[in-house]
Amino acid sequence: MGQAAAKEVAHGPQYKTNVMFLCNHNSCRSQMADGWLRQLRGDAEVGVASAGIVGGTAVKPGAVEVMREAGVDISSFTSDDIRDFKATDFDIVISCCGCGAKLDPDDLKAWKEQFKFMDWALDDPPAIDPGDLSEYRRVRDEVKVKCEELLARIKDPELWEELDADADARGGAATCGCMK
Repeated sequence: MGQAAAKEVAHGPQYKTNVMFLCNHNSCRSQMADGWLRQLRGDAEVGVASAGIVGGTAVKPGAVEVMREAGVDISSFTSDDIRDFKATDFDIVISCCGCGAKLDPDDLKAWKEQFKFMDWALDDPPAIDPGDLSEYRRVRDEVKVKCEELLARIKDPELWEELDADADARGGAATCGCMK
């Protein structure tokens, strides 16, 4: 597997679909998701960005290391603040950590009103890793699978409809997770 490019601007009107990954600090889970989606999208017209409710923190060295092990270089990625982006530039917004519940202030509310809002509710590796990077690796692998599933849905809109229909049958919106 090749390496992802440096975290240059990789979203905008030139892409058919734009995805924003959100996390509390944009320092681990959302960075992994950003790196994976850039790596996996191939020639798909998918733009990607990531940000935090509070940006400006350093990307976790453990995240950089385990992504490098998988062939994805996120070492040049930076932690960005969600307020530096416009919600209307994105078609899909994914909360990696349940931070969508924190999007209640008026300046952030628009992020929950996008076409698709999902909550992946990923575990926080820095909080639970025993020091051997095993939790970072587990979450990295979980994020990869979720990004592969996301790309499949983007490429085949009928998969969104099936997901929504299944959720409706259970009485909840799958695309919104616990954030509805």
